Formats: sequence, structure tokens, C-alpha cells
Amino acid sequence: MKQWDTKLQEALDPTGLCNLIEKECQRDIRNSCHKIADYFSQESNKVTPEPVYELVQLLFVKLQDELDHLFLKENGIIFPAIKNGGPSYIIPPKIPENIHQTQQVMINLLLKLRQLLNNYVVQPGWCKEWKACVNELFFLERQIHQWIYIEQSLLYPSISSKTQPAE
Repeated sequence: MKQWDTKLQEALDPTGLCNLIEKECQRDIRNSCHKIADYFSQESNKVTPEPVYELVQLLFVKLQDELDHLFLKENGIIFPAIKNGGPSYIIPPKIPENIHQTQQVMINLLLKLRQLLNNYVVQPGWCKEWKACVNELFFLERQIHQWIYIEQSLLYPSISSKTQPAE
């Protein structure tokens, strides 16, 4: 966490936060998703009941889809507008609301995954590949929450419309 505190202190302006999100947060989230997707494409289920395994896989694919779509919107439209708009750029209020709703869907998917996977507690009898996958899902959840915090607590409030002080 100390590493992130330093990075956030260095990137507190909107352009710096956009760069941090693109180059660090999104990259790390995509890498985790890739590792998990590889597991599901290469390994057969040897541990969990089949309906649970299929539901975990389905929820993960939905989460990955939501992430991909939001990253495309941010990288293709929102972040370039913020970077090109300069320090006085104010984002229309509907955009952060829409992003917040999408991120809430992701949080709900993560909660369902956590419930299905017993809070990511690995069992001694599980194969090492499934343990690694469950650990990666836990790591992905943490990364997504960190990314959401940066956007919702730092980036979007800094570029949202501010009320003018009364004179």
C-alpha cells in the first residue's frame, strides 16, 4: 500500500491520475484476468461441484466483459478528453454516474464470486492450479477495488462540476 501512496502523491492532477490508471491499474487488472481466463481454458474442474465451477466461470466472464467495455470507454473517450481539456476541464455529471453504476455491477459480481468461493479460502485438498486461480481471483478483487477508489475518490471528484463560492 505504501507503494500506491507514493504513486498517488506523484499523480494527483487529473492527467497524472489518468496515466496511472491506464498504465498501472488497468494493466494489472488485465494481467490478472488473462491468468484466470487461461486457467479456465486449460484446466478441467477437479475440485468444486460442477454447477459452482460453471457459475464461477460465468461470473468471471461477465466481470471481464464489464471491465473490457469500461476500459475501452475510459481509454478511448474519457481520458483523452480529460488530458486534452487541461486543468479547467469539467466532466459532465452523467459520466461519473454512469461509471459508478458500471463499477457497482462489478462489485456485485465480485461479491458473488467471493460467496461462491468461500471468501477465497483455499482448501488443502485442492490442486495447486485451482489454488493459484482462487488466489488470483482474490488479487483481482483487490486490484479492482483499488482502481475504483482512485477513480471515485480522486479522479472524478477533481474534474466534476464545482459549485462557485458566493460573493
